[in-house]
Amino acid sequence: MPILLLTLLFGTLAYLLWKRTATTLTRNCRWREDRAAGEWACSYCNARLKADRSPTTCENPDR
Repeated sequence: MPILLLTLLFGTLAYLLWKRTATTLTRNCRWREDRAAGEWACSYCNARLKADRSPTTCENPDR
């Protein structure tokens, strides 16, 4: 039983660490697609980025 709990704990911590390094977005990053302009706009910091998919990096210069 203790081995199972340790395995679950290690797995959860490994997942959280992987998820943290997979993106640099913060909770404040809210990307909205502006199809007319063909770009994505962040509603928090007003950063704009031309991309086909939703951005996975924060473009906020203050961050």
